[in-house]
Amino acid sequence: MTNTEPHLQARPSSQYGQNWCVHVVWPSGKTEELSGFATQYEALEWIRLKSANWAVDQILRGTV
Repeated sequence: MTNTEPHLQARPSSQYGQNWCVHVVWPSGKTEELSGFATQYEALEWIRLKSANWAVDQILRGTV
């Protein structure tokens, strides 16, 4: 069985100036940037509360 759990990190958005994003690195090496967070706190809370369901959804859809 392979590890399908991504590495998630809140960081300043490279696309939207002072906003924050969640940078995702999948075990396959694929990377994503989920933008739309006004603060670091919002990005960290999304990771804490919603990222697990989001990751499962991505895996089930076959997008990773």
